[in-house]
Amino acid sequence: MGTSKSITRELRSWFRLPKSRREFLDRLTFVFLAVIAVIITLPFFAIVFEVVANGWILLNPAFILTNMVGFAEGGIRNAIVGSIELVAIASMVAIPLCVGAAIYTTEYAQRGRRRARRWVQELNKWVIRIVEFTADVLAGVPSIIFGAFGLIFFVAVFGRSLIAGALTLALMMIPTILRTTQESLRAVPLSLREASLALGATTWSTSWRVVLRAALAGIITGILLAIGRVIGETAPLLFTTGFNFDAPWGFLDAIASLPFTIYLYALQGHTEIIRLRAYSTAIVLIGIVFVVDVIAVWASKKVGLVVRAGGV
Repeated sequence: MGTSKSITRELRSWFRLPKSRREFLDRLTFVFLAVIAVIITLPFFAIVFEVVANGWILLNPAFILTNMVGFAEGGIRNAIVGSIELVAIASMVAIPLCVGAAIYTTEYAQRGRRRARRWVQELNKWVIRIVEFTADVLAGVPSIIFGAFGLIFFVAVFGRSLIAGALTLALMMIPTILRTTQESLRAVPLSLREASLALGATTWSTSWRVVLRAALAGIITGILLAIGRVIGETAPLLFTTGFNFDAPWGFLDAIASLPFTIYLYALQGHTEIIRLRAYSTAIVLIGIVFVVDVIAVWASKKVGLVVRAGGV
């Protein structure tokens, strides 16, 4: 009862005439920013509503647990399995490379020996600049360019296959994971490093047991955000994966994926059933991306609590 009275009191005070020019400008700014926030969220809800309203009719266990039989029959199990395999292999390639590069640039090159020769120090500075510059450039490269690169280099070697698509997606994951890992490592207090080194630990032991542990929440968040980005990419897969109505049995087999399947449905969408199947597939893809983002938020908080409880 008291809460409702306080809310009513706040609303009355809000709608009364402002007493000064400063109060008027404050209210105007609040309304302006609130409208901007609503405008930003509207596209998300509009897309979700459009997809769910058209695709929920065909969404059932059979649609998810069976393979496609042509474009008008069967389910999308092959596409779901294909997307998971692509992202899993891409992650196994990108994560070690990015974490290793981030550790080198932040722990070895940037905090190298003070007594190292001058040319070694200058070389380390150039390495840091080159790594960060290339990561920033890759972050701005359109996805279709990655697809063209994969077509020229990976498809030429492996053909249109699972491994070609996974390696292309791994390149797209590099900027997000690398830069997020770097910033997470740099956010670790210098005192933790100095305490570890003072106790006789090596640079690698300090980086592995202390710094990485303290930065784990940010690193996991960056990895999951990178996964959430590439799992919905279509352009790189147009050039590299081919298509398969069954789950692949080897790295060199063609493979289906959820984004590519939606694209193919859109090309074949001259019938109502195929149009509905495209919307249903989109619901599954949006659901997977949503789950990955929720896990990213949960993991960052959970790991942060565990690390703090462990004394780091």
